[in-house]
Amino acid sequence: MADLETKKLDKKGEKGLPPAKSQNEPDKMPVSCETHATQPESRDQPQTQASGNGNGIFNILIKEGLIPPDEPTASFKHGVPLVSLKEREIQREALALIPERLARKYKVLPLEVKNGCLTLVMTDPEDSLAYRDAQSVSGMRVIPVTADPAEIEESIRLCYKTGGPVSEDIEKLASDEIDQDSRSTVEVADAPIDRVIKLIIQEAIHSRASDIHIEPQSDSLRIRYRIDGVLHEIQRLPLNIHNKLLSRLKLQAKMDIAERRRPQDGHFNFDIDEQTVDVRIGTFCTVFGEMAVLRLLNRNFTLLQLDELGLDSWSLARYKHLLQAPYGMILVAGPTGSGKTTTLYASINHLKREGANIITIEDPVEYEIDGVNHCQTNIKANLNFANGIRAMLRLDPDVIVVGEIRDRETAQTAVEASLTGCLVLSSIHASDAARAFTRMLHLGVEPYLLSSSVIGVVAQRIVRRVCHHCAVRKEPTPNEKTAYAKWMNAQLEFYQSGTGCKFCANTGYHKRIGLFEVLLVSDSIRQIVVDDNASPRKVREAAFNEGMIPLEEDGMSKVREGITTPSEVLRSVFAADSFEPQNGNNHRS
Repeated sequence: MADLETKKLDKKGEKGLPPAKSQNEPDKMPVSCETHATQPESRDQPQTQASGNGNGIFNILIKEGLIPPDEPTASFKHGVPLVSLKEREIQREALALIPERLARKYKVLPLEVKNGCLTLVMTDPEDSLAYRDAQSVSGMRVIPVTADPAEIEESIRLCYKTGGPVSEDIEKLASDEIDQDSRSTVEVADAPIDRVIKLIIQEAIHSRASDIHIEPQSDSLRIRYRIDGVLHEIQRLPLNIHNKLLSRLKLQAKMDIAERRRPQDGHFNFDIDEQTVDVRIGTFCTVFGEMAVLRLLNRNFTLLQLDELGLDSWSLARYKHLLQAPYGMILVAGPTGSGKTTTLYASINHLKREGANIITIEDPVEYEIDGVNHCQTNIKANLNFANGIRAMLRLDPDVIVVGEIRDRETAQTAVEASLTGCLVLSSIHASDAARAFTRMLHLGVEPYLLSSSVIGVVAQRIVRRVCHHCAVRKEPTPNEKTAYAKWMNAQLEFYQSGTGCKFCANTGYHKRIGLFEVLLVSDSIRQIVVDDNASPRKVREAAFNEGMIPLEEDGMSKVREGITTPSEVLRSVFAADSFEPQNGNNHRS
């Protein structure tokens, strides 16, 4: 009886007629451009049908001429073809048929239009509602295929860029005959400018941008995103919407919209895709008008663990050893944007335990960790870093985290706190681990106090990762060969480099990783701090001889592993002195 029913179903499929539907039969998702109906049960055993009676979903699509016959029959999932989006070009014509809202809702991506049908990549090919909505919106017959869900989400993000809707709103704003100097709240609250701001921020979040730069030029308004530490120009808007855009942003951030000459800062929350992003805005007057920079902080960000930062096994073990100390000071050094805050938060996450009282004072509090007592500085309440540290000492702390040591009072108070019996972690602006001591001396800390309090320094940089979707072997330049040989005692014949693709926005890089050097303060280094006023060269030489892997060596090791490129390491790591490893002494050889 089962064979007879199967034959009936196959026969009706060949004639292009849908099978009869019983009252208890579930909805069926059509997959063929001719039949538009296939039993859900037929998808449960696709391999058997495709290779057996020849009437499985895959073979039906081949018979109808909707997919090439040379498509490998083993490459399917849920009974539909499994494609690799890394190897397929997505047609603009297909993208225009499915709006971004629908693509993100159902996690589907239009791939191509062929033979009057739309090929749709679906995360869940059995989602009949997604199928019908896509068919209704596109007005075309739909062929479902599937792919790796991560590839689908990434492709949706890359393919749907800010475009049509924002362009229409900009044109409407540009055509308005509104006085640019008018400051009425009615003007700045009009719907088009709201949509422009929303789309600019949405696109920045989808592009993994950390900052949005809004910069007036002589003839246009430049919008740039900082992605993976590098600024990219995204678009140019008409200059006559500049004041409206800034006024609306100021209004949302509770700033003074009438003040255009004095620098201001504020913040507001932006909700997108069931997550809240904290937008911190700063303005500054330039010769062409006010510029603004928006820092995007995702409150749903998953904190990294220490072993996810990029520390190699040797440096990671040394740093974890430092974190076990019951008291003393650990400094995280590096320039602005080198990832110091990320390392501090990963350290807090590592130290967090039920019996520990961890208190932080930050400006601002970027992320909140459950079980940690966060505090933000408040100028109006006279709560700065130094006053906050003094107050914390009366709260029985085990660990004190100071967002940044930037002045004499904070430096001295933090040192005193580390000597009272608690562990103090803080960031400081210094180019490498050795110069962190010099920086503390310049802030007025006495050498004998510095040598007694600081137990370790972590210096770091951030470099971009090579995009693994488009990575190829590349021959290094003479300068890159020289730099590699200097630190690795070996020759660099080839390295991995990205050629640029849709996954990395044609940059060749995707995401970032840290470079680190971990300095443990020994008796010899303490002696150098006291006797030689913390000579950076002597401290660095002593640390190297005691097992510290320098930033340059860590960077070149990541080049050898295919993680980054020599140019990224040379761009990020700046050595102000001429220190070199002596006598071929290399920790990685």
